[in-house]
Amino acid sequence: MPHVILFYKYAPLSSDTDNMAMYQKAMHDLCEALHLTGRVLVGMSDNAEGINGTLAGEEKQDVLAYTYAMLGQDWCSKNQHMTENIDIGIPPSQDGVIEIAGISISRIRKDAVQEFWANAAAFYEKAGIQPLTIDSPDDFKWSSVDNSNDQALFPDLQIKLVKEIIGTGGALSNISIEDTSKGYLTPQQWHDEMKKMKEGQALSGSSITNGTLLIDCRNHKEFEIGHFSSAIDPNTKTFEQFPRWIQQNKTALKDKKILMYCTGGIRCEKASAFIRKELETVSKHTTVQHLQGGIHKYLDQFGDEGYFHGKNFVFDRRVGVDAKDHVSDKANGSNERSSNRQLVGKCLYCETTYDAFTADAVCTVCREMTLVCIECKSGLNGEFHCSDHQQLRTCYFTNLTRFSQQELTSQLQELETLLESIAVGKRYKAKRRTLQKQISRVSIALSQIRTGSNTSNRDIAVICRSCGDMTCDGGCWGVHGLKRKHVLEKEAGERPKKKTVRASANKRSSKIAQREKDVLEIHTFGLSKPCHAHRCKDSSLRCPPPFVRELGSLVKGKWVGKSVQSVLQSEFHELTETDRLEYLFKKSLIKVNGIPVNSEAALLKGVHASKALSQDICLKNMDIITRLTHWHEPPVKVPEKIEVKRIELPKAIVDEYLHAAAESTMDFDASIYCIGKPTTIPVHPTGPYLQNSMTLMVEAQEGLPPRSLLPCHRLDRCSSGLSICCTNPAIARLVQIQMDKKMVDKLYLARVKGLFPTSIEETKKATNHFQGVSKWYMSEKTIEIDAPIAVDDVMKGSRSVHQSGKEARSKFKSLGYDSDSDTSLVLCSPLTGYLTQRLCSRQHQLRVHLRLMGFSICNDTLYGGAVCNATIGEERKQKSLTALLNAAEHDTSVENVDTGITKEAICAAKETCLVCQGKVGDAFSSSQLLVSGHSINLHAFNYRISFTTKKQQQDHIMEKDIIGVVECKIDHFPAWTEPFHHDSIRNATI
Repeated sequence: MPHVILFYKYAPLSSDTDNMAMYQKAMHDLCEALHLTGRVLVGMSDNAEGINGTLAGEEKQDVLAYTYAMLGQDWCSKNQHMTENIDIGIPPSQDGVIEIAGISISRIRKDAVQEFWANAAAFYEKAGIQPLTIDSPDDFKWSSVDNSNDQALFPDLQIKLVKEIIGTGGALSNISIEDTSKGYLTPQQWHDEMKKMKEGQALSGSSITNGTLLIDCRNHKEFEIGHFSSAIDPNTKTFEQFPRWIQQNKTALKDKKILMYCTGGIRCEKASAFIRKELETVSKHTTVQHLQGGIHKYLDQFGDEGYFHGKNFVFDRRVGVDAKDHVSDKANGSNERSSNRQLVGKCLYCETTYDAFTADAVCTVCREMTLVCIECKSGLNGEFHCSDHQQLRTCYFTNLTRFSQQELTSQLQELETLLESIAVGKRYKAKRRTLQKQISRVSIALSQIRTGSNTSNRDIAVICRSCGDMTCDGGCWGVHGLKRKHVLEKEAGERPKKKTVRASANKRSSKIAQREKDVLEIHTFGLSKPCHAHRCKDSSLRCPPPFVRELGSLVKGKWVGKSVQSVLQSEFHELTETDRLEYLFKKSLIKVNGIPVNSEAALLKGVHASKALSQDICLKNMDIITRLTHWHEPPVKVPEKIEVKRIELPKAIVDEYLHAAAESTMDFDASIYCIGKPTTIPVHPTGPYLQNSMTLMVEAQEGLPPRSLLPCHRLDRCSSGLSICCTNPAIARLVQIQMDKKMVDKLYLARVKGLFPTSIEETKKATNHFQGVSKWYMSEKTIEIDAPIAVDDVMKGSRSVHQSGKEARSKFKSLGYDSDSDTSLVLCSPLTGYLTQRLCSRQHQLRVHLRLMGFSICNDTLYGGAVCNATIGEERKQKSLTALLNAAEHDTSVENVDTGITKEAICAAKETCLVCQGKVGDAFSSSQLLVSGHSINLHAFNYRISFTTKKQQQDHIMEKDIIGVVECKIDHFPAWTEPFHHDSIRNATI
């Protein structure tokens, strides 16, 4: 009858590989001499690791000899007269057998134990550490097995050197030994706590009694076949995921009494210490305790008379052990068994009670053990799918020879649909690879059927997914086998390394998928409308009706590692209020990767749940935060029609840069769209603007497909004038390259308060106050300023002149003065063209430099500009509010049934809408409500783009190197230029 022991101890050893190899060999020699199989993990650490093992032997004396070897020579000497123990130190009798307490131990066992002590002592001395010994015989968990099928419990013996004796991926590596030795509850104390919880639950009807939480530290498959009543299942596949579950649920765990348990106690010790450390910063009233000795010791004492129901999962061929197979004193040989048995597990397919994991029922995708009853096995052809891969149960199989062409075609279509749904994001990389491999296998099988080369034998043997052997009967299955490890190592050595080439931005799958999603939303809600739609003729305000939409945001680098709640409150101004954010969580309107954020629900669902996440979950790279919102857009002021001019790029330029693309592409569009952007609207969808963006309105006006206009440069929402766009990505990129090479000369018009200097004398007066890092140059009619620009306020987006800033140079020339309004019209140019200094244009460059001169742009409140007609600001605000209210009357969110958003979710989104609650001032800024700062007197009207040969070095460009020049300009000028002569403006140069 095989006998099994579980044991562990946290103790410092050594991180030196050579030293640890000595101890590894000593342990291996001991186990081999005693004919033991199983696994022993030895931690390579100077701090808090130690030893963790599960061993089995056919003879009880072999296992006993090992336990006394681990108790140590000193312990054996002190306890040689105790009838419960064997004293290795007593000399053997004449027949070579030591007789102690009625149990014999042979000379071979004695020699093996003493040899281990000698070799271990040499290791301890070399490493400079105290001997590693188990403290007491009670620290070993015993069980015996009625092995009627004569099958070994473990296929082999492994003595492994590891960084952690319980794998957490390093998450718990900083837990010290002192931290682990706290919070113990004996089996009797635990039993009393379970009794209190059961009585409290009967009175309250809740799984959380008096603030007490019971947490199962084991993995989901262990929980499936047995657990304490009302225990929370974190739903982990590996213990490495447990610390993450704790971090994700800190809010729900704080100020609670937490009780934890695992199989033998080793996971609880570190897990409880980790919880104490995690919660000490957010709660001073959380207590954490765990079951000493784990489920094993509890069942030894209480059997099925206790509060544990089902089987205790163990890591050998038994997999699950009934309470009746636990005894109170294995070492002395007593074997009192319980007679009752409770079934806890359920078949994954039919949900009948079933709790037997077997070697032939592993997931065909990931080899995870699955609970499949005997009846269901017979109809599944030996292919099963775990709970994580149930979506593949109709399309992912190992043996494809049993399927017809029609069935394989259906599988292929289903796999491709699943692959398309996860086409974007690094977090899906492994899933995509799995699906792509299966798609390839199915495609090959289909090809063989079409060509007639497929095998006709439908009952062909299937290769074992664990060891790769076609003759394997499942006997290799288990967590201890070395065969699978050798197969994986061989495959890794033979697999060629792939060289990846990053695609251009417009061809990346993530960008393409995002564009397709945007276009679908535009079509679904009918958002593509020209500017005259939703426009009030009297006020010229355009305010589209609201609708419920889902907003998504890819996690930025600075968000990684932070909780969802902290990011939302710090990065989204409308979510700073804690009560409102909590209400959004409660209504499940905020999601991460499509899973609702709801701490209360997440605590009960676990780390792998698809039902809920905690608001404490730490964000990772490529995560996507989405929130359902009732979308209102602030009003904008637009004309009946936006001016658009289409310019064809000269053939010489196309031939020089894009000849191959133009020749190979039919209907190659080499057009540049010159668009006269009004103030108050952004160039492209951004912030609270979607339908009220320039590109969407122009696309509808010109009959272009949604998301086809590609802006080539930026232009502030508050300014007006020329915006250059293209529909061909290659042309857009070409224009952007010229801008990057500083091959564009730009002209702007600005209206400033006061008389702008027009002579050298006036220029000297205007520039007399320039000091420090600023330089100025003057001629008869122009002023040139050289002043570096740096970011002044990140939140406001303002800039200022500062010595640490980036180089910037601008040129200004007065075009006229209007005495009635005491304003001047100024021609402005950031010096970026090849005929000038060819510097980079800085954001807000002209606005900052004009303020430096003392002539801030009119209405530019961000940079101190005078507000013209300030008295009508409040009037504009009232008109904006009226426009928002009128638009709300046409809300059709509930009628949009094709969006996949439920009516309940739509109602919840409206309930939390700030605009619908009358808090418009909290939803939009004064600039967005057209009070002030929304429209400044700055107008872009002429861009001159020069193109050189591809081989020309940009630092040595001369006039003869230019192969073509494209002049982009618009004819319309804003109303504030009317006091000045437009003819002189059109032909103005600087």
